[in-house]
Amino acid sequence: MIVHRGGFPMFPKAGIPTRDVVTPVTFVAFIVSTITGIMLLLHWKAGLVRFSHEWLSIAFSAVAIWHLARNWRPFTAYLRRNTALAVLSTSLVASIVFTAITGDTSNASPGAVFRALSGATLESAAPAFGMTPSDAVAKLKSANIEVSGGETLGEIGARAGIGPAAVATILATQARR
Repeated sequence: MIVHRGGFPMFPKAGIPTRDVVTPVTFVAFIVSTITGIMLLLHWKAGLVRFSHEWLSIAFSAVAIWHLARNWRPFTAYLRRNTALAVLSTSLVASIVFTAITGDTSNASPGAVFRALSGATLESAAPAFGMTPSDAVAKLKSANIEVSGGETLGEIGARAGIGPAAVATILATQARR
């Protein structure tokens, strides 16, 4: 028997939401995870969606596990069919192979690069952007950012009211023009 508490259908003893709650949550998490995954793949506003993609994928996985637990008997009966078992096995092997082929085991970290640049003086960081320190000063001044000698990108950014990554971005985009 299902009891409605606060508008949410619940199993009376366990207090576990029913399919009336979980199915729409699963659908929304799937749609958002799919759209943000495509955005990440295309590198379109990746910084904006990465956090939501990762956490909504965890929520989607949790709901999927709940669904699997609630439907364990039908699921195991389904896997007794040779076709279903073959498709599941093939999908699993293909996923592992694809991950092995496209995975990157390097320890490269964009965050570590930005942290290093944040603590570097403009004079030290300028060559990383393909410019001399005087060119870097001129580029920042053309963006209305005041620069004093010996300052780090973090100090320059703090005084300008932007982060060091924004200072580095200005230098990088200005350098390409």
